[in-house]
Amino acid sequence: MFSSTKSFWNYPCSHRQWKHPGQCAYIHGYSRSFHFTFGAHTLTDTHFVVDFGSLKAFKAKLDDWFDHTLLINENDPMLPEFRELEVKGAAKLTVLPNVGMEGTAHFLWLQMNEFLFTATGGRAFCTKVEVRENDKNSGIFEELPE
Repeated sequence: MFSSTKSFWNYPCSHRQWKHPGQCAYIHGYSRSFHFTFGAHTLTDTHFVVDFGSLKAFKAKLDDWFDHTLLINENDPMLPEFRELEVKGAAKLTVLPNVGMEGTAHFLWLQMNEFLFTATGGRAFCTKVEVRENDKNSGIFEELPE
């Protein structure tokens, strides 16, 4: 199998983990980065696993989801209040199943694979996503063979 990687850096956003017993229950922010590993059994005619120029539409999705946004879990009991803040122009929300690094990595793995299936006809796929909240911490989702 051939593989390649692509990284997207410096997405300023905030989140909270409302079930956390400590400080992570409060809204706090990071400059997140996203690191994708791609795989393919055959290369394109121009010898790429994934032509990175074809990822512009996916980058636009990253910009929408993570650039100056407030990430909230879909089961956060304060979601209605956060939606009110968005309506009032005080926040731009992105609601995810799990806003933590591991949950975001899984979300992006699913989204990237859906994107690549359409863009490459299923020739290329995403094998791994690492989401970093800073230079010390990250969460990873990786599909391992069974």
